[in-house]
Amino acid sequence: MIREEIIIKYIKGKDVLDIGSVGQTSAYNLWNILEKHAGKLTGIDTERSNQKNVVLGNMENYDFNRKFDVIIAGDVIEHVDNQGLFLKNIKKHLKRDGYFILTTPNAKWFSIILKPNKTHTCWHDKYTISYLLKKNDFKITFFKYYYGNKEYYNFIKIILTLRQAMLVVCQKKSL
Repeated sequence: MIREEIIIKYIKGKDVLDIGSVGQTSAYNLWNILEKHAGKLTGIDTERSNQKNVVLGNMENYDFNRKFDVIIAGDVIEHVDNQGLFLKNIKKHLKRDGYFILTTPNAKWFSIILKPNKTHTCWHDKYTISYLLKKNDFKITFFKYYYGNKEYYNFIKIILTLRQAMLVVCQKKSL
């Protein structure tokens, strides 16, 4: 749960936008954790939802007509068709001193190499995600590899030193 522990530090009492809110089924899913700790929580997903405060839309072009303290894209960017538009729209909706937090699988993780997810449009490693964020005027303030958000991967920590996923916190570059 290291991902969630880090995210909680940034969202306590804040106005938060969660991208990719639908389909989280576990009691310990990110939406439930955000709902418990955020001051106000809004979600967006391309799938219809019964969850309150989740709108149907695509973050590549959806306009909320407001800005958020924190925007989270937990394991989403690898599914996005146009990552440049996605990041441009996030920047538009992020307050001046706000934080954008994203997590994504590490392209060098063995299961991605052996059995890639067919719904992913792109895989990132530390260098490509850093380049993409900088190119879209974000500055990285925190970067961490972690072993994923599924408890059954914990045994791998003991055996291997591979890094399953990445968590990146960034802000808009000052102009």
